[in-house]
Amino acid sequence: MPNLKVLIGNFGFSHKDIETIDGFSSLEKVTGEINVGNSTLNKDKLEQILAFKRVKSVKSLFINSVNVISNPFYLKSLKGFDSLEIVEDILSIRRFAGVRLNGFKALKKIGKVFYLQECPNLLTLEGLENLREIGAQWETSFLIADNNSLHDISALSGAKVKANVYALFWILRNPSLEICHIPMVCDFIAQNKFESFNIHTNAPGCQSKDEVKTACLTSSDDSADLPAISIFPNPVTDVVRLVSSAPLRSVTLYDISGKKIYHDTTGSAQIDMSTWDRGWYFMEIQLSDGTFHKLKVVKLF
Repeated sequence: MPNLKVLIGNFGFSHKDIETIDGFSSLEKVTGEINVGNSTLNKDKLEQILAFKRVKSVKSLFINSVNVISNPFYLKSLKGFDSLEIVEDILSIRRFAGVRLNGFKALKKIGKVFYLQECPNLLTLEGLENLREIGAQWETSFLIADNNSLHDISALSGAKVKANVYALFWILRNPSLEICHIPMVCDFIAQNKFESFNIHTNAPGCQSKDEVKTACLTSSDDSADLPAISIFPNPVTDVVRLVSSAPLRSVTLYDISGKKIYHDTTGSAQIDMSTWDRGWYFMEIQLSDGTFHKLKVVKLF
């Protein structure tokens, strides 16, 4: 189909004997999804996709969305997506066999969802350096999980994940990943007032969201863009901890009625709330530089 420029609808394929996908040399847009699956019963032979070199936009792109543990996936290159600039909804890459994502060097925007899962050989996110925007005003999902060799996500430093009340953000079970406090992650943490993110079971340095929040706050490269105060955990069941860019001068908490129930001027960065009633509390903090900051904390149970 050498003259086809716009494909209306979805395009999917999954067959054990396909080694290369080619033949759409003029295709520039797919209004639906492209789904590169794998055979559910037989070993795949697919190693490269050359068919979509001129495609600039697609609604969604799924690379091997079928989860068949016993069937390895041989696709090692994504260079067939060299011109892709916009994924309107979902980009899901699962069990890709390559070591980097070089095929997405033109990608600038993912409209709603970015999933990267179970890519055993992936070392870095090289290829995503030009990605600038992930998520929408009312829908954002970001997941990097179960990539055993992944040790560097700095290629996403220039991207921005939209934070909103519905945003979901996970970096999980990447045992080689030590550094998560890149500008993209720190910016999301700074802008996310709903604590709707989860970071855990990665290498030391990225083992918990509290560890990453602290690293973001103390990083000289990122601290100018972060809030002066970070509190965790939030919600809290017992002790809440404060991390600040300057020493604490005073900390005051009020209940939802406005009644002052706690005041401290010792500079302590921990507050034991284990016996407090459940609900919302409003925190007013003054730092040694004279600045005031207001935060909310939720007490559970």
